Parts: sequence; structure tokens; C-alpha cells
Amino acid sequence: MEKHSPYATVMTLPLHSTQLEGGFWSTQVQRAHTVIIANIYRLFASDEISHCLANFRIAAGLQEGTHQGPPFGDGDFYKWLEAASYTWAVTGDEELKGMIDSAIELIGQVQHEDGYIFTQYSIRLKEGREASRLGDSLNFEAYNLGHLITASIVHARSTHETTLLELGIKAALCLNTLFEEAERTKSGKTAICPSHYMALVELWRHTGDPTHLKTAELAIRLRDSVVGGTDDNQDRLTLAEHDEILGHAVRATYLYSGVADLYAELGKPEHLLMLQRVWQSEEYTKMYINSGVGALYDGVSPAGFAGDHPALSRTHQSFGRPYQLPNLTAYNETCATIGNIFFNWRLFLINGNAAHIDRIEQSFYNLILASTSRDGLRYFYSNPLAREEEPLPFYLKWERTRSEYLSSFCCPPNMVRALVEVSEYTWALRDDEILVGMYAQGTTTIHIGEHRVVLEQQTEYPWDGTVRIIVTECDGSPFTLSVRVPSWLKSGTLSYGPEELTLTEADANTYIPITRSWKVGDELVLSMDMEARLVLAHPMVENSSHQVAVMRGPLLYCSEQVDHPKTDWASLGVRSNPIFRTVWRTIAEESLLCLETNDGADLSPLDWDNHTLYQEAESLEARPQTLHLIPYFAWDNRGLGGMKIFHPLYLSPV
Repeated sequence: MEKHSPYATVMTLPLHSTQLEGGFWSTQVQRAHTVIIANIYRLFASDEISHCLANFRIAAGLQEGTHQGPPFGDGDFYKWLEAASYTWAVTGDEELKGMIDSAIELIGQVQHEDGYIFTQYSIRLKEGREASRLGDSLNFEAYNLGHLITASIVHARSTHETTLLELGIKAALCLNTLFEEAERTKSGKTAICPSHYMALVELWRHTGDPTHLKTAELAIRLRDSVVGGTDDNQDRLTLAEHDEILGHAVRATYLYSGVADLYAELGKPEHLLMLQRVWQSEEYTKMYINSGVGALYDGVSPAGFAGDHPALSRTHQSFGRPYQLPNLTAYNETCATIGNIFFNWRLFLINGNAAHIDRIEQSFYNLILASTSRDGLRYFYSNPLAREEEPLPFYLKWERTRSEYLSSFCCPPNMVRALVEVSEYTWALRDDEILVGMYAQGTTTIHIGEHRVVLEQQTEYPWDGTVRIIVTECDGSPFTLSVRVPSWLKSGTLSYGPEELTLTEADANTYIPITRSWKVGDELVLSMDMEARLVLAHPMVENSSHQVAVMRGPLLYCSEQVDHPKTDWASLGVRSNPIFRTVWRTIAEESLLCLETNDGADLSPLDWDNHTLYQEAESLEARPQTLHLIPYFAWDNRGLGGMKIFHPLYLSPV
């Protein structure tokens, strides 16, 4: 944040304060730099594949044609522009800078004098067709403008140029005009996937112009005036009445992220209480073990019931009832988890709770990375927890394997902007207290008042549980270095100088503060025992009853059918108290730490066909098997085969 938010207890560091150097995350970000960003631009630039850039050229009068593709395509390109701008500041890639500058010039040619920009609108006008502004919530206009504003801020902070920022400010002022008119005419609508709430508050922090904060407050106030709202859009009730997270998962997480931003600036108690309620609803009853959110492809809002028709509404890409977490049909849109990262980060800034960083870290490892293939060229939209090798006997919208291009291409550019900015979640500041966020090898520069501190983090995490923090620059002034202990820790130590603290489960999801007059060369070493562990789902999660998942450190593991060709795949599971061994394996040319155990088991196979729904189990016999597990983020890189995270638990000896 450029300005310190008065109701936030924790501050972010200025953009690019941390440089990743070696280690796990440096490798992932480098792939984004060299492959993913260029590939997404190639897709956007193709008239035949996405038509995204063509829409801008047609709207600008540089090309003939009509609008093609989804209305939110503009916003998807702005996400790419944000990722590219951030990446240029890290790499200095001049070819990338040329693409950025050309994109800004093109956007400027499309934007109207009053700041409004929506390629579909401009093209309709050119064709002599009717077009209105904010006339249809499903047109994603505010979503697009929000992403333009956010990209303009990141571009300004990364390049120290104002070319895109000027366009972003014009867009924000246009939103202010449109929202003021909606309030005067009592015609407020819900803006779906409201990225503009976060964008407007951040623009206020960047520019200091209170107009943008007032616009954000007005936008959120307008949604409470909607008549005939639905749970799908979270507008059936006023914000103060929200006590359960419902409806479309991207719309929900973006909404609550924006309200959290507004709370950090204005401090309305009813907003904070509401945010705490919906976070608890999500975290404790609607969160997948891979940190995915939004379980359902389609359904009916759980707020309604038979005989209560006014409260019933169709939902899609949505949260279901508490504990309704199917594995094979899990939706888990990538964008929803990105929204949840935003939500948890903002709550962390408000309350400093280590649990929010824990959720962010596991989201990056177990869903953001899983949404793209290891070569960076194919992408998931939904992120299931199981897959069958044979075609399913029912229809699901998305392919069962990653695709080179998605008809709804919102997730890949969202994923890559989150991925290249992962270092922004590694450190934070609370007065004279430096807080460790995600563990990642690299160097960070932090200013505590007039004092400059440079810290180096050395670690092989997530493969190894040792994190070494070295003070490489300071002036001897005292400060507090608070080390985060993750939720999964069972035992470990925290040492600094001759002192050593023993860590136990009681320390999990907390910060351990160490205050002293630090000097150059001082080291703080966090050592965490990192054993594979079995994880049970709540008994109300019916789809995972009597099954276990395997985790090691922050990583979720899965099995793939390709590694178990001679087993009965449906019954392949694990004995209680298994002994795991770690093995390094190469998957898609990447060396990964995997798990194996001889305590796997399956059942003598049964013959199932389309005419058999149930059959007797008298002849079943449990058989020992070797169970091979890989990091979940590396699945679907070896062909279209079965995958599962939850495995049957065999309690009796095999």
C-alpha cells in the first residue's frame, strides 16, 4: 500500500521489495516469465483463437470485423498487461516492454474521452447497433474497468511511468459518474466479479485522490439497493446480513476482498463482523483440501428450500451447502482461489492472523500451480480432486484434461499475474515488527522508519523444512522478526544465536516474535519436521467418508492410475499408520519429491457395468500394493488417466 490504511494492523511492502533468487518459487516464476506470458499473448493476438486483440483493433478503427469472444475478454487482457508490467520490472525484457507499450497505445485509442472503455460497446456503436453503459450486469463492464485500473497501478509502480495510469484514472472517474447517476435514478445493479472495488481503493492509496475511495464506497453501497437480488450474486441480502458464503465463488471472493479493502480505510464495524462470518463459513465448512473454493458446476442456492420459492435461485460455479464437497465433479475455478488469496491477504492485513498466510501458501502450492501444465502451455479452468480414465456418464462443461485454450479464458491470465507476484506475499510489516509470510528463497529490503534492513531467506522449502533467515544489512537498531509457524507443524525448533525454542503443535498457525538488536550476519533458523501425514475430512463430507488424503508440509499429494497399472483403481487405498519414503522422480522434465509406501492396498476386483448399480461384497479380499504419490500440482502431465486425492483407508492388516 502506498498509504497506510488506518484500520489495518499490517502493512504491505512497496512493490518489488523482494527478489526471488534460486529455490522453488524462483523456478516457477521463471517459467511464467519465459513461457506463460508469451504464450498467453500469442493466444490473445490470434484472430482465429481468441480474437481478444482483434476486438481492440476493431474498436479503435484499425481493423474491420465484429466483436467475438466473451464480454470479459477485455479484462483478461488487462490481467495479462498487469503480469507483463510486473515482469518487466524484474527482468528488464525490452521485447516485453515493447508489447506493453503497444498495448497501452491501443487501449488509449479505444478509450472514450470520458474514460469509458468496453470493446463490445464501441464495436456495436460502429455497427449502428444499440448499446448502453452498465445496462447489463452480465456484460462485465465494471469487472473489465477494475482490471484496467489495477493494471495501471502495477504498471506505474513497476515502470514509474504514467501512460497507463492516466487511462486507469480516467476509467475510475467514469465509474464515479456512472455510479452517481445510478444512485440519482435509483437504478443500481450488481456488478458481477467486482474487481473494481479493490481497484478503486488501491487507486486511492496510490494517488491520494479521495474521489476514488468515495467511488468504491458508493459502488458497494449501491449493491445494497438492488431489488430482487439472488444468492448467486450475493445481493439477496444487504452486506451486513451476510452470515454464510454463497453463490458464484469468484463474485463472492472478489466482493469480500473489496469490502475488506473498504474496511481497512473506513473501519465500519458491521463490515468487519460480516467478513469474519463469511470467512469462517468458507474456511470451516466449504474449503477443499487443495484450497479450491466453489464446489458446484450448477445447483440451487442453499438459502432456499421447497415451499420457499422466493429464496430459491440458480447458482453456478458456486459454493454449495456446508460440507458439500464432491471430488470427481469439483468445480474449483482457478479464479475463485485467486480471489480467495486476495480475500485472505486483506484479512491478514487487518488482523495479522497467521492462518490467512497459511491458506494463501497452500492455495499457491496446491491449486495455482496445478492449474497449468508443467510446461506452462496448457490450462485448467476447474480443478477437480479426482478423475476417471473412462469418459464420464454425464456432462461436465470443461475438459477432463488441461487445454491449450479455453472458451472462457479468464483463469490463465489471472493465474499468471498471481504467480509472477508471489513474492509480494513473502514479507509484511507491523510497526517495527517484520513478519514472515510465505517461505521463499530470496532477498528483501524493508524500511522501518528511517532504518533500512535487508534480509536473505535461504530454503529448499517445500521439499525441506528448514528456513534460514540472515540479516545482511542493518544499522543495529532493535526490531522484531516474527516467524510464521504453519498449520501442519507437529514439531520443530527455532534457533537464533545460542538460543533455541522447541516448537510443538500448540505453536501452529501463530507468529513467534524475536526482538533484539540485530547485527549483520545474525541468523534465525526455523527447522520443521516434515513427515508425510494422513488427513481425514469432516464426517459430514460424504464424498470423502472413510478416506484419507496425504500431505507433506504444505503440499498435497495424489495418486495417478498410470503408476498403478495392475491394481483395482477404484479401491486403491492405504493402511492406517503407513510408512512413507521420499523419492525424487522426474515428471515433465522437472525433478519432484514424491512419496511411496508398501502399505497401500486394494480389493480383489469386481466387475461393474452400466447395468450393475449394487452387488454383493462377500468375495472381496484385501491385497497389499505399493502406493505411489506425486505432488498434486504435477498431475495430468502424463496422459488422460485416473487421479485421486482421497484414498480408502484400510484399518485391518492386509
